[in-house]
Amino acid sequence: MAVGSWPIHSAAWALTLEDALSEALATHPEVKAAEQDLEARRALERSSLTPYVPSVDLVGSVDQVSKGGLEDRREQVTLGTEYLLFDGGARFSERSAAKIQRAQAEESLRAARLNVIRDVSEAYFLVLARTRIVAERTLQVEDARKDLEIAEGRYRLGVAMKSDVLQASVRYEESLFEKNSAEGDLSTARATLWSLVGRPLEETEPLEGNLEEYVGALKNREVLLRITETHRPEVRLAQWAVALAASQERKTWSPFWPRLTADASYTSYDGTGPYGELDNEKRMGLTASWNLFRLNKYYDRKAASAQLRAAQDRLLEAQRQGRLECHSRYDKALTARRNVDLARSVLVQAEHNYRQALGEYRVGKGDVLSLVRAESALGAARVRLQEALGNWNVSLVNLQRAVGVERLDELMKAE
Repeated sequence: MAVGSWPIHSAAWALTLEDALSEALATHPEVKAAEQDLEARRALERSSLTPYVPSVDLVGSVDQVSKGGLEDRREQVTLGTEYLLFDGGARFSERSAAKIQRAQAEESLRAARLNVIRDVSEAYFLVLARTRIVAERTLQVEDARKDLEIAEGRYRLGVAMKSDVLQASVRYEESLFEKNSAEGDLSTARATLWSLVGRPLEETEPLEGNLEEYVGALKNREVLLRITETHRPEVRLAQWAVALAASQERKTWSPFWPRLTADASYTSYDGTGPYGELDNEKRMGLTASWNLFRLNKYYDRKAASAQLRAAQDRLLEAQRQGRLECHSRYDKALTARRNVDLARSVLVQAEHNYRQALGEYRVGKGDVLSLVRAESALGAARVRLQEALGNWNVSLVNLQRAVGVERLDELMKAE
């Protein structure tokens, strides 16, 4: 009963891809830094409301005044407020720029999340594939050991040649070498995954996943290219950069317009001598200023226009790179998918050849060497299928990042 319940118990605490992604997104430094940047931009966006709200100042002073041999004290307290009525659109541009920079921070956070999703998913699928490869290599070691024992026994009986024993021995040593290499690759892949998830590198928790879950048909290439233009973070960041440059260009018009400010103040005076006789003062004013000439405002305008054109060119380049990467990743995914089908065909043929060699060996028509070769080819075909499945999933992960979506099923056609 205990043995029968073990698979269910182990599945209960095995790590799924969704769990790995959740842990990584909650702890990865790149994501946390992007979240802090976003929080800062939100605060600066609220700060950009400052020119739309009156400012209030309280100023106090105490002076000791010597005049004509007399020492007098002067006290002055002023409460004033000031409000900007018009500045040629500068405050509106600054407000727009703050909103755009907040949107850029949001997009940078999404890009960081996509990078982590890609890295964790790739490491996860590599661990799954290499775990299966280690299992296959372990079976090959056992099979090679049995073949070697059989060859040695037949040699002692005089029905096999020494070369058969040597061939079986070489195959056994090769299987040990391949198993050792596979275990090393698995250890490296596990350390990468645990590092990304934020766990100790020596973590031993098993994984729960299926390399064949997404073995299906991809969406049409043009559909994914259109998604790239709307979802890829690099393209969206370039679009926001164009909007920010346009906002900065509008701001350069501000110095060409007058600046209008309203202010009011109340001043209380107190002191000795003539300063004690001063009446409190109330003041309201309207101030207009217009700069007639300042050299830099003409060059600022020219520079802003050039920066806008540069941002538009960078947007075109980001779109070009996005389309190219999506196109290339799509081709690699198609190749990986075809390799899965080919690996399955090779495996079917290798299984047939192995059964044929085993049957001939059992009835005395075949030799150990033929059986060892067939068995070796079968093991290689099984490993190749796992490698092909791993490469297929990794190609999907890279295509997912190129397009700019967070879920792999968004790449696949609906059933």
